[in-house]
Amino acid sequence: MNPSASIGPRLNAILELVTEAQQKEAYPCIWDCCCDHGYLGIKILSYNLCEKLVFVDQLPHIIEQLAAKIAPFGTGKHELITADAGDLVFDSQNRHLVILAGVGGECLIEIISKIESKHPDVQIDYIFCPSSRHKLLREYLSSLSMGLLSEQLVCDKKRCYEIIYVQGKTQTGLLPAVSLNCGLWDMDNVDHQQYLKKINTPRASKKPKRRIK
Repeated sequence: MNPSASIGPRLNAILELVTEAQQKEAYPCIWDCCCDHGYLGIKILSYNLCEKLVFVDQLPHIIEQLAAKIAPFGTGKHELITADAGDLVFDSQNRHLVILAGVGGECLIEIISKIESKHPDVQIDYIFCPSSRHKLLREYLSSLSMGLLSEQLVCDKKRCYEIIYVQGKTQTGLLPAVSLNCGLWDMDNVDHQQYLKKINTPRASKKPKRRIK
C-alpha cells in the first residue's frame, strides 16, 4: 500500500481517533491487532503517530506480506508479530492502545478476557470496531466497568460500524460506562435506516442440504 493512498471511511475514522488521542496524551505503543492488509497501521506509521507500532495477526502469510509493505519505513518504529491477540505480552511501564477492528463481538470478548486476566496492572485502552455482535460486546464491556472515552457510528459501503474507544482501567464514576446499545442512530439518515432494517429483518432458515449418496 502506498502510504499516501486513501483509506475507507471506517479506517479513516479510527485513524482520526488515534490522531486525536495522540495529541492529548500519547500512547508510546499502539497495537494494530487482526491487522489483515495493514492499511490502518501503515497510515499510523506514515504519520509518525507513535514511538512504536505493532502489527499483529495470527495468520503467518498476512505478516509475511506486511513485512514487504512496511520495509520502506526502516526498523525501530514497528514490529510484526504472528500470534493470537489474546496471547500478547504488554510492558507494564507503558500505556498501550490496542486496536481491534473487523472482528466479531464473540471473538473480541475472548481476546479481551485473555488480555485483561494476564495483565491486571497494565494500562491498556482499546478501540473496537466489531463486524458483528455489537450488543454482546457492549454487554461484556459494561460488565468489566470499562470507561467510555468516545463512540461513533460510521457508514462504509452500505454498512454501519460502531467504533468504541474505552479506557481499560478506570476509577468508578470518572468516565461514563459503556451503554448496552449504541445511541447514535439517526432515523433521518437513509443509510442508518437501511442498515437497521437489514440487521433487524429475520433471516430465513436455511434448508438442510440433500446428501448425495
